[in-house]
Amino acid sequence: MRRVPVLALLCLLLGLPAEAQQRARTSRPAARRPVASVAARKPNPRGPFARSIDSVEVHADSLVAHSRSLLGIRYVWAGATPERGLDCSGLVQYVFGRLGLTLPHSAAQLATLGTSVPNDTSAMRPGDLMVFSQGRSQRISHVGIYVGQGKMIHASSAQRRVIEVPVINYRALRLRDVRRVVTLAAAPSVDSPGASRP
Repeated sequence: MRRVPVLALLCLLLGLPAEAQQRARTSRPAARRPVASVAARKPNPRGPFARSIDSVEVHADSLVAHSRSLLGIRYVWAGATPERGLDCSGLVQYVFGRLGLTLPHSAAQLATLGTSVPNDTSAMRPGDLMVFSQGRSQRISHVGIYVGQGKMIHASSAQRRVIEVPVINYRALRLRDVRRVVTLAAAPSVDSPGASRP
């Protein structure tokens, strides 16, 4: 059964001319399907549930621990969960998501976040993103997480799993940039005023 708009039904009952009835039927804008409406929306960066990069406090040891807990997880292109497998940007998205920060699932988009850091391990901190391209190409195609001590964790398509490698030995792709997306908080020390004592 076809749904008749309420205004058209009132026109029919009140005996309005056929032209008015036709205008009542066509005056209502075509409704978009609910799924299409939601999909067409863009995220609201200022909305009540948005979390900015600067608003999340991340501890270096928890970021490294979350990253290392995924070592050995199989590589799957476009993978975003450990159960199904991870790709390089899926690994980054998953680790930072566990720490309360939503990042895109795209190496190219990740390469635009945060601030650039010199690609010297003495300037890099755990949690910095290392972004790579193939050869002379400018297109960012790979990303890894720097975990300190000159090492990086990434989902390797060649090794088919998440691995930890020394940065100096990783020559598969060309390092294009190092991005700092979060400022890491120091773990509370025993002597700090807010630290609890046993």
